Amino acid sequence: MTEEQKYLFDLQGYIVLKDVVPSSAVEACNKSLDRFEDMPPEDFPSPLCLGTPKTEKEIYISNILEADTAFNLLIDIPEVLSVIQGVTCGPYRLNHTYMIYRWAGGYSGLHGHNIPISSKCQYHCRNGQMVSTLTKAVFPLMDCNAEDGCFAGIPGSHKSNFVRPWGSHPDENPVFTPIPANAGDAIIFTEALTHGSVVNTSGRPRRTLYYCYSVGYMPDWGGQGLVFSDHFMESLTEAQQEIIQLK
Repeated sequence: MTEEQKYLFDLQGYIVLKDVVPSSAVEACNKSLDRFEDMPPEDFPSPLCLGTPKTEKEIYISNILEADTAFNLLIDIPEVLSVIQGVTCGPYRLNHTYMIYRWAGGYSGLHGHNIPISSKCQYHCRNGQMVSTLTKAVFPLMDCNAEDGCFAGIPGSHKSNFVRPWGSHPDENPVFTPIPANAGDAIIFTEALTHGSVVNTSGRPRRTLYYCYSVGYMPDWGGQGLVFSDHFMESLTEAQQEIIQLK
């Protein structure tokens, strides 16, 4: 992790890494995801499941990493892991994964915060060492600008000492900032950052993968059906298995 990346992550609560996912991997992931877009949720292979109810604006699929080995490459991208290691302080693990499809009118309401203190999602920095207990890598699989409902956050909110005075809808927050990114990029942020997305007004589809890295001792997240199945580890390299195991 470079000094510039450290500065920006601590200042903003996120950084954007450009062109870290090969185009071949993006293509393979999209090809796999094509089959789930219109598949009835009851036909999803276990342990894939809906994280939230399906609507005409959004599909949220938990445990997407287990859908296809095409997604394995994104587990251990060196540029991403360099940042995860730099902001976690000590051992880390890939805790859970999910996928969001989104269309016209779709958005994610604001969530995440420094105040009140969360038992799972915290950020602080002491003596030049950052501690983010849950850090997420966002992988857009399609170019995603503000009008497409891109990821967004309130820069610096991961260190705020006061409760947010605005509501949770993107249009209610004057400091809520779109963070555009293209297919092949990665947005890395601490879950303590207040984040979500802006509203998709273009009608163009958005596909985004989320790989969520925690401190090494945090067990599988569990909420929204998020788990790793017993047979999943067999598809991974030894280095990838080490990233997922409890420390």
